Amino acid sequence: MLAELDIIKVVLVDDDAEDREFFEEVLSQLPFNVALTQYKNGQEFVDGMVSNKQAIPDLVFLDLNMPVKNGKEALKELRAMKEFKSIPVIAIYSTSTSEFDQAETFIAGADAFISKPSDYRDLKLLISKIFEIDWKRRNSDKRNFVITPL
Repeated sequence: MLAELDIIKVVLVDDDAEDREFFEEVLSQLPFNVALTQYKNGQEFVDGMVSNKQAIPDLVFLDLNMPVKNGKEALKELRAMKEFKSIPVIAIYSTSTSEFDQAETFIAGADAFISKPSDYRDLKLLISKIFEIDWKRRNSDKRNFVITPL
């Protein structure tokens, strides 16, 4: 579980400005101290991670469908670098509900898959559930799962 008093470093990678604003608004309503970093595509994300290795995030929400470099490509590239293999969480954040997309993201190294909700309440529930998971312990069992708001 991510402690309410600690600063939780969250990265959101999404090409849609409205979705980034929506995500940020929901985060501000949660009882957690969050430092949010945003990237507009997978290439920008990978470049940002490589140039700032001291700021390893606690959670990464990564959209699948983006220009320049999509989420799966960025995830594979990130997981190929030894300094980023132990990032506690990569949660794939996508509009896709395809089981094929879910399987591909897990193969690429994702720990969890969530479908991008358009409803404020559902997104708040999803993020709350994600923050309640003990990701450090969870990463040791290496199982993947799909998180839903229900």
